[in-house]
Amino acid sequence: MKVKKEKNIEVIEEEKKVNGVVVSQLTLGKESLGTIQQEGKRYVVHFPSGEETHTTNKTAAIDTLIREFHLHHS
Repeated sequence: MKVKKEKNIEVIEEEKKVNGVVVSQLTLGKESLGTIQQEGKRYVVHFPSGEETHTTNKTAAIDTLIREFHLHHS
């Protein structure tokens, strides 16, 4: 029987300016989960693969990056 152990992770959000635009970069350890950039009322989520998606709020953008990371690293 396989026992799943709950594990806490620490995701770090760092804001920086890229070409005059504030971008939030999320990292887990030394690995980048991606970046989030606000465009008007929407948030653009940039994945390390180069793909992007849009969300209506920052919390949803963060959740999207974490979910995508876990999908490809489980």
